[in-house]
Amino acid sequence: MIDTNVNRRQDHNVKWSVTKNDDQLLPMTIADMDIATPQFIREAIQRVLDKKVLGYIMPSTGFYDAIIHWQKERHDVSLKREQLIMLPSIAVGLSLAIRHLTQVNDGIIVMSPCYPPYRQLVINNQRQFVEFPLVQREGQYVIDFDRLDQVMSDSQAKAIVVCNPHNPGGCVWTTTELQRIQDIANAHHVLVLADEIHDDVAFSDNRPVSMLSDLMGEEAANQTILLKSATKAFNLAGLKCAFLAVKNPQLLATLKQAAAAEATEEVNTLGLVATRTAYEQGAQWLTEVNGYLEENRNFAYEYLRENIPMIRPMYPEGTYLMWLDFMAYGLTDDELDAKLRELGHLCLNPGIDYGKTGSGFMRLNFAVDRSVLEDAMHRLKTFDQAVRKK
Repeated sequence: MIDTNVNRRQDHNVKWSVTKNDDQLLPMTIADMDIATPQFIREAIQRVLDKKVLGYIMPSTGFYDAIIHWQKERHDVSLKREQLIMLPSIAVGLSLAIRHLTQVNDGIIVMSPCYPPYRQLVINNQRQFVEFPLVQREGQYVIDFDRLDQVMSDSQAKAIVVCNPHNPGGCVWTTTELQRIQDIANAHHVLVLADEIHDDVAFSDNRPVSMLSDLMGEEAANQTILLKSATKAFNLAGLKCAFLAVKNPQLLATLKQAAAAEATEEVNTLGLVATRTAYEQGAQWLTEVNGYLEENRNFAYEYLRENIPMIRPMYPEGTYLMWLDFMAYGLTDDELDAKLRELGHLCLNPGIDYGKTGSGFMRLNFAVDRSVLEDAMHRLKTFDQAVRKK
């Protein structure tokens, strides 16, 4: 049974901290959920707390088995325990892979618009950030594969980050698209860094395929670093637990040694408990919450198209994030952010933060109670009416 009756205003979380100077402001931003973490996970954590000691623990056989079983059953990814490396977060895993599998000044291709930390992870590790703009076609993002082939050839890139489902666009890359990426990457000896943190937020009309799925074949598996976590689907972001999976023995050995040297596998005790519990007991809850999110998506998408046609939403095929095109208003990015706050008392993620291709867009998180989402839509309508009157 999902619980959408939560109040996060006073708990110092990132999303609601923006309301300190405006009690009327409604944030629909950071990619966690204003839906309660499942009760069965909270009860598992409480049982650990009841033992009165939060000392050192290690991942159990049951923990690894839970990951392996979930990935096989849900994503057709066949894994062995020794192919897994634990991490505090996907970002830590990406940084580890970039630092130890590429060289200083190597190019790292990132599809744009993109999750903002990608840029910093590349640049701060002294690699070249190779921005690869996605193309809009019929209101959705698509990949220009001829251009991708050319970019891989010209940039001397050594890796490409593939976010699937895509953040912020919400598109789910098809098996054909993923295989084309792999083919081009293989031809140019480019590693694929597959960030699939959102892939358990899946709707009835689309199921993400993993880059490490058995469907992709041995050649694809040989050049892929898979990064995953239960955090997005089960609302566990603060517990700092993720993992990467590698099938290529040479790449795996390099990353195992690096992880040992940097102690990246020393993850949060409660994160281990929560992740195992999510994968062992969470299937029914996840089906229910994804159904709720799908209804939220459909409501918001239809409301915008019918009531505020100047805001053009991209249809989210996955994730609980909706990418909104505000370009029809002719506002600068700063003006757009300011007017949404002033006129609608609404805080969204500015698209410009996701790269130059995000200019004129905003990202809305719809993982909230339906009444909150309805409020957000009404605030967007208030903004729309006020801007068009001026």
